[in-house]
Amino acid sequence: MDDKTRAASGSSNTSGMTVKTVAGVTTVDSAELECGCPEPGPETIEVEQVLGAEMAQRVVELDLFVPAQKPDIEQVVDVYVKELEINKVDVIPDKVIVRGELEVKVMYVADLPDQPVHAFEKRHIRWTRDIVIDGAEPDMKATADATVEFVDYDFHCHHDRRKVHITIVLKVWARVVTTTEMDVFALSPIDEIGIVESTTSTDKVSASQFTDENVSAAETGGGNIAGFGEQNVIVTGPMTPTAGTATSATGIVTVTGNTVNIRSGPGTNFPVVTKVNKGTTLTVKEQAFGWYKVVLTDGATTGWIASWLVNSTTVNAKG
Repeated sequence: MDDKTRAASGSSNTSGMTVKTVAGVTTVDSAELECGCPEPGPETIEVEQVLGAEMAQRVVELDLFVPAQKPDIEQVVDVYVKELEINKVDVIPDKVIVRGELEVKVMYVADLPDQPVHAFEKRHIRWTRDIVIDGAEPDMKATADATVEFVDYDFHCHHDRRKVHITIVLKVWARVVTTTEMDVFALSPIDEIGIVESTTSTDKVSASQFTDENVSAAETGGGNIAGFGEQNVIVTGPMTPTAGTATSATGIVTVTGNTVNIRSGPGTNFPVVTKVNKGTTLTVKEQAFGWYKVVLTDGATTGWIASWLVNSTTVNAKG
């Protein structure tokens, strides 16, 4: 069809557009021009999914000796664990290897006539913990968190006045995420914004921000540890607190989201235990990965709630 014939017919199709000429006026029919935006089509995005999150204890035992320039010990006042840090997180088949270090400080009454109080410390005490997460592969991302769960010390003035045996129990969390590609369609603009529960993972690791605070034997109760089983997990022995409880965080939070899930672990991959409504107050017992372990108003039910769905101004970390 030549140009004259096209003009006579009054229409043509060019690149998906219909051009019409009526009474000397040319119009273009196009879905893109009608709505002002291109037709929706598939878009490939990357989505992170939590493969698994597990917790394990790590027991660190060591002997600290009084430096040569300081006097002998008459009585130990307290033992503090501070500067708990995670240095490296490695993923191997079905396991996550968490490496870190901590600092221990001993305060004591000196064996001198006026009995002054002295202190000494040891830094860069290294620790390692392996955590089993089925399906983990070396190319997957992993994050970790750690808290001090228990501190104990043993000092015998009749045996050695310059040595203190210290036992530290760490609670170490590890989480592995996988990345998958997904095709999505943009159907319409989002006109409502609400509070949603979500979890994102990065390569950064933390130790619950325990860089300035301390955990001491007095706070965690001390006690007599009877023995240890495989994988450095406590199996027997009383742990009755005498001054404080073995928690990593304390305080009261108020739920700010509507119908918020309480889960069995710190992550959206854990089952939902129950739901709470906006304005509910909860007692905090622990924290990990930006989640709080809370006690519900009935005093018996416990679970984990996302920290971004509560008002946490009254929560104090201990570690």
